[in-house]
Amino acid sequence: MLDPKGFKRVMKNNRTSVVAFVAPWCGHCKQMAPEYSKAAGNLSPMVPFYAVDCDAEANKPLCASQEIQGFPTVKVFPRGGQLPGQKYESGERTSNNLIKWASRSVPNKIKASPNHDDIPEWLEKNIDLPRVILLNRDKKFPLLWQVLGNNYHKKIAFGHHSDPEGKFAASLGFTAREEGRFSKVIVYPAGSSTPILYEGGNKYEPLSKYFRSIVDGTADFLKASTEPPAKDEL
Repeated sequence: MLDPKGFKRVMKNNRTSVVAFVAPWCGHCKQMAPEYSKAAGNLSPMVPFYAVDCDAEANKPLCASQEIQGFPTVKVFPRGGQLPGQKYESGERTSNNLIKWASRSVPNKIKASPNHDDIPEWLEKNIDLPRVILLNRDKKFPLLWQVLGNNYHKKIAFGHHSDPEGKFAASLGFTAREEGRFSKVIVYPAGSSTPILYEGGNKYEPLSKYFRSIVDGTADFLKASTEPPAKDEL
């Protein structure tokens, strides 16, 4: 449960977050609870889910500021407090519906390059920023990449290129393919045109940790990652 301080802290982040405004006496809230928890577990840690008890005296000003008039009211905040919260109005509050709705609400900050000839122009256009590009077998990029692109928007430029046969990766000198791992994350430090292969785990936590180190300037691009390789989530 969030109190006003916790809610303010969540809103300071650029992450997409879901908040349920509830009351302990609310029957519909109790009915929604297992579905909400299931959706939260499915999207964790990419999209965090929270709740606010609007019956608590300390939370009433917060709920009033969010114009909560009925329970449960579920809102998604696409980029913390930078964008207004959007109410859930997508039918029955099932876990599947909540998952689809929350996933669709993540802003898309990824530059998709179907043609690899477009990539050099994108790299040059964003040369003042660190740039990371996902190469995978799919024509679409996964929710995980979209979430990370939103989290680090304006700090790191994110791209995607479908490279099912590994031809573009090979053109950069990256040909090795580990068992169960077909995706590659290629990193270009700010101001550099030299590609670096990210060698850590392809899950939210290791990727986010690595991108944080790029943003805060502590990333060692010459040192191999100590994160164990994992099967693709990208």
